[in-house]
Amino acid sequence: MVKYLIVVLFIISFNALALEQVDLDKMSRQLDVKYTLIEANATCPAYVTQCYLSELALTLPYDLLDKSWVIYFSQLMPIIHGSNQQFDITHINGDLHKISPSESFTGFIAGKAHKLRFYTQNSQITRSEFMPNYLLSDAKQALATKVIVSTLVDEDTTTGLETQPYLEPFTTLSQLRTSKSDKTPWMGPRYHFENSHKPLKTSFPEGIIPKPSAMQVTSDKKVDLSGGIRLVLNGIKRDRISAALGRMSTVGINERESGVLLDISLRKKSGTRDEAYTLLVTEAGIYITANTSSGAFYALQSLMGLFDGKSLLVNEVEIKDSPHYEFRGLHIDTARNFRSKQFVLDTIKHMASYKLNRLHLHLADDEGWRLEIDGLPELTEVGGYRCFDLSEQNCLLPQLGAGNDKGSSVNGYYNRQDYIDILRYADKHHITVIPSLDMPGHSRAAIVSMEARYRRLTALGKYEAAQKYRLVDTDDKTVYRSIQHYNDNTLNVCLPQTYAFIDKVLDGVQGLHRQAGVPLNTYHIGADETAGAWLNSPACKTLLKTYGSLNGYFIERVSQMVTAKGVQVAAWSDGLGDVRVHNMPTNVQSNVWGTLAEGGHVVSHEHINRKWQVVISNPDVTYFDFPYTSHPMERGNHWATRAVDTRKVFEFMPDNLPAHAEVWRNSRYHHYEANDTQSGLNEGVTAAGIQAHLWSEMIRTDKQAEYMLYPRLLAFAERAWHKPKWALEYKKGRIYSVFSEYFDKTAQLERDADWQRFISILGYKELPKLAKEGVFYRIPHVAIGLHKNGEMIFFTPIPGFDIEIKTAQGWQPAHGGIPLAHLRAVRARKGDRVGRTQLMHNH
Repeated sequence: MVKYLIVVLFIISFNALALEQVDLDKMSRQLDVKYTLIEANATCPAYVTQCYLSELALTLPYDLLDKSWVIYFSQLMPIIHGSNQQFDITHINGDLHKISPSESFTGFIAGKAHKLRFYTQNSQITRSEFMPNYLLSDAKQALATKVIVSTLVDEDTTTGLETQPYLEPFTTLSQLRTSKSDKTPWMGPRYHFENSHKPLKTSFPEGIIPKPSAMQVTSDKKVDLSGGIRLVLNGIKRDRISAALGRMSTVGINERESGVLLDISLRKKSGTRDEAYTLLVTEAGIYITANTSSGAFYALQSLMGLFDGKSLLVNEVEIKDSPHYEFRGLHIDTARNFRSKQFVLDTIKHMASYKLNRLHLHLADDEGWRLEIDGLPELTEVGGYRCFDLSEQNCLLPQLGAGNDKGSSVNGYYNRQDYIDILRYADKHHITVIPSLDMPGHSRAAIVSMEARYRRLTALGKYEAAQKYRLVDTDDKTVYRSIQHYNDNTLNVCLPQTYAFIDKVLDGVQGLHRQAGVPLNTYHIGADETAGAWLNSPACKTLLKTYGSLNGYFIERVSQMVTAKGVQVAAWSDGLGDVRVHNMPTNVQSNVWGTLAEGGHVVSHEHINRKWQVVISNPDVTYFDFPYTSHPMERGNHWATRAVDTRKVFEFMPDNLPAHAEVWRNSRYHHYEANDTQSGLNEGVTAAGIQAHLWSEMIRTDKQAEYMLYPRLLAFAERAWHKPKWALEYKKGRIYSVFSEYFDKTAQLERDADWQRFISILGYKELPKLAKEGVFYRIPHVAIGLHKNGEMIFFTPIPGFDIEIKTAQGWQPAHGGIPLAHLRAVRARKGDRVGRTQLMHNH
């Protein structure tokens, strides 16, 4: 009997074990988590067509029998099957998953790893897609949740790049390729040697970025501006060029009575764009004539581009210039992961230096609401932050590896004064801000925030006020999943409070523009990737009988609301595909983002033919959240393309989208065909412009954002401002492929020569300027090959960098005399900056 009681007491005692805070803290510090991507294209369970296989190894240095702990972690794609019976894996929402001990869990044994294998839907192939900051909690959430220390990211002290100690190395092609048909190469040093153009110049030619319409060096004389400038203005207000004058001052060109004459005159020249200008530099003085203050501003930026950064001497030149596109944009996603106000201001300054003129600010999405709206404090007090609060009373779920620190750089918002400051700063730099608060999909931050408002006002007995902007339809029983795997991220387009909320937000945004003295010209409603949460909503029964697409109904209605406020409406092209054109305003901006390798030119041509203001936004080349090269260590996504390097951006021919089938490949590295026989452009219609995009799901810091932007943004600015002679003219009705050869050898040689000009200016002039301003641009990779005499050849695709090689003796300057077999790694260097180390794999 005593023996029986002892056993019973032991069982009760074992089951009663529960973590104390001190135990949880210790476990969070000492639990070692190792993640291994085993195969990017696994043999999936029968009910799934594409998946990848991974393994998590959990190790404690001490015994632990307790079952009351749980781990929450971000996995971009839902886990569909796990094979370790000791653990249960649950998908919570979005990318958030939970690991908990199962009934079969036998406990941790000191030093022994518990290995949990699982299949995950679709694919992940770059290291940045594997999120950090796993969270340790207790099952009842009675204790303070802690980040597991082993899952924190770190920074390489040599390169400044992020490291992920929890993620095992990627070394094989099976971790890089997403299907059996995927031929994507591992883009290492030898690949780059075989597929890159070696820089031919050892110094930069005369020229600027972006390339002017016409530029002539008129003599070999130099004009010295170290003594300052004497400014004479004719018809132009000083404040409209003050930002450019400020940039000149930072390099030592100040105003002085004894300085070189700088005469700026506004004089409209018929038949030219508003931003056209002429710049004449002579011994007698510098003369600028422009159509508008924007043209004068850009003329001063061109003057700055003539300097080499080493002296204030500039050649005598004459420039006649005008932009190819009216709309030259950059989209920055501040919603998924927040970008600081200073980052936005710095980006505006750099955009202006290279003559970009539209800043599309993505201010709200599922993972964050980043703009303070008067009268709706919860939008930013709750929606501006992610932390561990499953009830979401105080913050959103910790999606995208956000961790539990509300003070982290991924969190935050722009208060009203911040936004006003951004607007005024952009206006001084001749940049128009286009705000975007994505709806009706991608709206989870708004939905959760307004639910917090509803609870607060209901608790105060203010039931009518609580309901006014509530975005949850409790009667809607629709089960859905968005493309980012949320089951609750879409506004119900049939509820009156949805439109009351939108009207309130629109008035708030427009009011901020009025306070700034900068009109709201264009408002971007988003309207992309809508999951259709309303299909079983009683509120939608009548509308479903009337409208074929409720998403189209929503866009039409909101477009009319925006237009009624005197503002142009903008949206992504997939949402606009649901509308009835006759119910839309005539002045619509469409960001067309179809993948070119999958017929993306068709939608572009369709929307251009509607005479909408089409902004070319194809992800194959304009999405800078994709890696520079196909290599696991390069940050980025992979669904549309595997590499977007600076050369690819430079080669873009946005006036002839289908032509890229001759020179580019799809996301599986296959050639593709672009058939334009049924989708041709009408005579006399063109796109309004092009836009680069920096989505931020995998970009947690401003430093990482700069790495992704620069130097690609300068190549993009080149294409936005200047149409090169080598660009293939559009001809209606063609079929393009690698075999069509419309882009002939002559054009290819002209393009290659133009590229040499561009990279010489970029490497020797512009990147050093950005470095002086503290920009964390990407140091280029290194190409390695063998000369016919057997010696190694090293180069970087962008010149101006030193190359270092690593052997058994350590790092040393690159030289051709060492055998290739002795080479372990290679990297590029510029002063104190060192680029990513490239290992010499066999790939």
